[in-house]
Amino acid sequence: MKKQILIALIFAVLASVFVGLYLFDIGQKGKSMSEPVKVVVASAKIEQGAIINMSMLKEKLIPKEFVQPKYVSNMKDFYINDKPAYMAIISFEEGEQITAGKVLPITSDAGISNTIPDGKRAITLTFSRDEVYGIIMPGSRIDLISIIDYEGKDKTVIEASCVIAQNLLVLAVGNNIIGGINNTKQEMAVGNTPVTIAVSIKEAQSIFLAQEKGVIKTALRPTSDIVIEQITSVKINDIFTDAISKPVFTKQQNIDQKTLKEIQKNQKEAYEILSKYSSK
Repeated sequence: MKKQILIALIFAVLASVFVGLYLFDIGQKGKSMSEPVKVVVASAKIEQGAIINMSMLKEKLIPKEFVQPKYVSNMKDFYINDKPAYMAIISFEEGEQITAGKVLPITSDAGISNTIPDGKRAITLTFSRDEVYGIIMPGSRIDLISIIDYEGKDKTVIEASCVIAQNLLVLAVGNNIIGGINNTKQEMAVGNTPVTIAVSIKEAQSIFLAQEKGVIKTALRPTSDIVIEQITSVKINDIFTDAISKPVFTKQQNIDQKTLKEIQKNQKEAYEILSKYSSK
């Protein structure tokens, strides 16, 4: 009997020890996860494509359980030789953690494909140097405006302009890639300058169609302006109220017009002959 009681007491003690160790382990893990960790966060909103500098960053202590993978703990890690060394490949909201997977080293060796935002595609349009040089840079935000002639319901040609895409990120201008070291001298000698922009698939369809049928112009946006507006198209009659739309002639219609002129000419000649002989 005493032996059974002794064995029961031993098991009770062991169980208490194991429970105590388990609770201690949980407590240690909880304490470890709640320990503050220093991370780098955005001190204000950082736009996509922006070169990251100290004024955009701040260091903050947060519980370890809220630390994101590939976090950065020191603001100086974004600098090399006291110069900014990284750009944002996505936008960061104020207070958001800056992680290594969301920034890109400032070097053109990275290539354009690494700078394309998720869900976007890169397309290239060509503009005259005067439209681009010194105005549009890699990292700029632009709107695209199509100037086009099209046939209206009343079979007349309507001249109009329409904003077909807004707030597009410029990935490259000429040989200069976003996040790279700009060399504007390369662009000075070029008559036409290619501009590569990030667009959605739907935007790409609209842009290519407008490019095929008309002319595309650019409008540079302020850095802080990201608003997408509902903008109606502008027709030539909206600017010049006395403008007259041109009639549209198909190939068959052109033939009919030519035939009509020939008939009218023959009728005139026949009339003149008849008039000449009837007077005798």
